[in-house]
Amino acid sequence: MTDDAAAFKLTDPRREALRSGLWYAAALAACLVVLVLNGKPLFYFDTGSYIDQGEAALRQAGLLERRVPGAPGAGHAPGADDTVNGSRSAVFSVVMAALAQGGNLAALTLLNALAVIIAVWLPARIAARLYCPPRPVAALVGLSLIAAATGSLPFYVAYLMPDTFAPVLLLVIATLTVFARDMKPWEVILALLLGVFAVVSHLSHLAIALLLVPVSLVVSPLLARRRWWLPPLLVALIAAGGIAERSLFKVAAATVGDSEVVYNPFLTARLIEDGPGLRFLERNCPDASIATCALYDALSLSDDPWRLTATHIIFEDSRRLGSFKLMTPEDQRAVAQEQVPFFLMVLKALPARTVYAFAHNTMTQVALFRVDMTVPTERMIAKLSGHKGLGPDGFSGGRLTQDTGWLAVVTPIQGMIYFLSFAALLVLVLWPGFATPYLKALAIMLVLGILANAFVCGGISQPATRYGGRVIWLLPMAATLLLMFTETVSVRRVAPLVIEP
Repeated sequence: MTDDAAAFKLTDPRREALRSGLWYAAALAACLVVLVLNGKPLFYFDTGSYIDQGEAALRQAGLLERRVPGAPGAGHAPGADDTVNGSRSAVFSVVMAALAQGGNLAALTLLNALAVIIAVWLPARIAARLYCPPRPVAALVGLSLIAAATGSLPFYVAYLMPDTFAPVLLLVIATLTVFARDMKPWEVILALLLGVFAVVSHLSHLAIALLLVPVSLVVSPLLARRRWWLPPLLVALIAAGGIAERSLFKVAAATVGDSEVVYNPFLTARLIEDGPGLRFLERNCPDASIATCALYDALSLSDDPWRLTATHIIFEDSRRLGSFKLMTPEDQRAVAQEQVPFFLMVLKALPARTVYAFAHNTMTQVALFRVDMTVPTERMIAKLSGHKGLGPDGFSGGRLTQDTGWLAVVTPIQGMIYFLSFAALLVLVLWPGFATPYLKALAIMLVLGILANAFVCGGISQPATRYGGRVIWLLPMAATLLLMFTETVSVRRVAPLVIEP
């Protein structure tokens, strides 16, 4: 071997490692670009509530000193000392509270970025292994996330809320549904761990996972009969992890805090605002057997039409616009616990109206994807001014909040990017030969996941730009990933992969 050849062999792996490192650095930079531009993380009204609830959990566990009586709330439902709000994730609350103790809450943005990179890296790695000619995994990840960064991705990475883990969950479920049969054991374990953390980070993520279990059950055997049951089983395990976390939270609240877990009546409020719920109450109240009639009475305290919106029903406490917050703690608990039975009663009485309302809200949510709700307002800053966790400056506005005129420019540009990305995905999926069936299935699963997110957040909760924006960046990401795998050949036909120990 010549000296030049030996030198090439020694330096080539280093060159490849450097090239890969630069691509991953570019991926990280794409995720963090909004954080850098703003100079500090973005946050929402509920960010402080997550910290409060997490601190309350840490105190119950003896990991924090007890709060002085009269200090700001600790996650309990207003006016009810023996209840704890279950609408926020206990796991995510504890993570936020733990980071906030040392003034390190901004580190949550790095956790968001790491989760996103891993969630994209997994399907890219597996696809690069399965198709020829091979593609460099680092380049696949870097280019896909750079494309995603032209959309909403970096806004949600910088967001001190659990929303980033909704698209992470969709990526994990899509990856398992399409590639589980060809994944190595450690890849499956990593996907399950990431998926379980994503599903327990917000209550809506559990609902999304449950909706996608039957979708995985249908898609998996269409791809291959070999071990068709494995992908839906793994997706079901992720959903089961979310259910187990809810059960453990309920037991812990009862045994450690002597409290009962209650949930905000989002479903009830949604049905009332949409009409079927209000019509049902008008027909059947007063009725002692229907706990929600107490909410109907509270709604009658004012004739302001805005009191009938879901947001005002749940969160408003003024006499003119409030209702649920003005009820006794006992009535609040009864209404919250009855929301699923109430939904079934309304569905039985007014099936067509109820189905139409859910479908309409879902389609409304699909069209809402702006990033405006990730940008803190003066009201948000004022509400969180007393919270710690972000160092000496606390919760304050950054460079992007000083003048939000840039939203008028960014919003239509991002809308066009999403439209072109979806159009590209349609061509790649429907045109024969442009992409392999497995990669087409990956794109289809992601689109169905976006629709599931819209159904849960828009149909059951409240349509809002925040909920659509958190997942819509999957469109340019998926389109870019598929474009880089055009004209490939599956190596399954050449050398079927065996799961390695």
